[in-house]
Amino acid sequence: MQVFFRSVLAAAFLAVVLLSQPAQAEESVDFNTLDFYFYGDLDNGNGNISTVHPISDTDTQSDCPQSANRLSWPGQDRQWETVGSWVTEFQTPGEVASGDYTFTIWANSTQGTVEDVQFRISVSIGGSAADAVETSQSKTVTDSSEAATRFDINFDVTNASFSTGSDFTIDLEYSGGEEGENPLTGGSSTEQIVVLTSSMQHPSGVSNMSVNHYSAWFSEITVEEFSERVYVKTTVASGFGNGDIDSSEWTLGVYGKSSGNQGLTADFNMKSAQNDTYEVSFYWYYNQDNAISDTYNFYIQIMDIQGNPWEVISDEDLYLVIHGFEIDNYLTSEDVKINNQTGNSKVTVGSSFTIDVTISVQGDPLVKYNPIPVSIVLVDGTSEIILYETAVFANPGATAQLSFRYTFDKEGEYKIKVVIDRNNVVVESDEFNNISEFTLQVEEADEDNAVQSFIDDITGGGATTLVVLLAVSLLLAFAYLRRAAEPDFEWEEDDEF
Repeated sequence: MQVFFRSVLAAAFLAVVLLSQPAQAEESVDFNTLDFYFYGDLDNGNGNISTVHPISDTDTQSDCPQSANRLSWPGQDRQWETVGSWVTEFQTPGEVASGDYTFTIWANSTQGTVEDVQFRISVSIGGSAADAVETSQSKTVTDSSEAATRFDINFDVTNASFSTGSDFTIDLEYSGGEEGENPLTGGSSTEQIVVLTSSMQHPSGVSNMSVNHYSAWFSEITVEEFSERVYVKTTVASGFGNGDIDSSEWTLGVYGKSSGNQGLTADFNMKSAQNDTYEVSFYWYYNQDNAISDTYNFYIQIMDIQGNPWEVISDEDLYLVIHGFEIDNYLTSEDVKINNQTGNSKVTVGSSFTIDVTISVQGDPLVKYNPIPVSIVLVDGTSEIILYETAVFANPGATAQLSFRYTFDKEGEYKIKVVIDRNNVVVESDEFNNISEFTLQVEEADEDNAVQSFIDDITGGGATTLVVLLAVSLLLAFAYLRRAAEPDFEWEEDDEF
């Protein structure tokens, strides 16, 4: 019986990358239909927008300006005055899908009757400019009515996007249609119209808006080989804050690039609220899941308070290797080329060049999955600066190639190392053939290599340089031959035969 052992190769390599630089937020690509609700008294300037459905039996009343109850005098034109604004600050970047949406409010009269009442909205998503300005139909609002009067306003949104810290703002204006009177003889209007929000009976807001707004940071992915598990910590954010997240629903899924989504999930560990985000952690027991050798990615699934699912996928690769066979990844000085040339140690300041690397593999042919972590490192005194880090794949008997393009802005000598398995997480039969280093001379451009510098700027060096040089040589030769075929004298006007 063959004994297999399971280990996660290059996982520590990835963990170093994750821990040594800030994790970037991954964004969900999901769009879901949301209902937004208005809260706060506009009279006090604290109107806000939320995805939380009202649960109160009591309305919030915001007064409409009495000076806008009547038409102007003597022109009898509508007078528009501001009621207030509902505003929320986005906690993540996102988008609102193009479409037709509906704004709804209820209005009532606490005193008197106003005919031909209209409301006008200005909707701004993620910027100062209005994305839509629309006006409601006209309706009479009276204090003798037992029910509040509903106003619906349809508005269009086209390609609206928002960034973290930008606002979703809806400005509300009011205008009554009572006949205008001379203020000296007719006095001021005493009728009072109010807008009703924030209650179960009057859930004013915007309905069925298609929005994309969830993000997650996979801030820590650590392999705990002794426990045969992977620790994953994520930070989840909604564009509308923690109140939009159903904190009882968390799923961390795992899928392989070759094996696909087999329904593998991690065990929930713990959660905590952090300002406007949730921090959630999991353990994935890869041995218990009988995971095969593959490149894996994690994704987190979140549920919002309106029952919509959201999924955010990590870009970080995890390489799970399952074999007990001998393997050796190696390179020599001949396997590292500058601009596709061995022995070339000179480049020009400000010109791009490529480092081309070939990695060879030897070992048991039964190995069918062999990820190889590779780092290109600049040695600066006693410190090392990682210029490039990746993983390539090759099985025993094969090779893997990679190219890295770089530019130095200052002249001088630079020591560069190409390192296989820099963090020594791959168990190899020979651990002493994983490094190739060289000193690169970076010089100022001169006339002799000006053409080559120009070509390198365009092509980045490498094999393409040879093709371009050949093409330039052929063009120059053609021009020379054509010129040589022409007569080298000119007719003079007074030449005679």
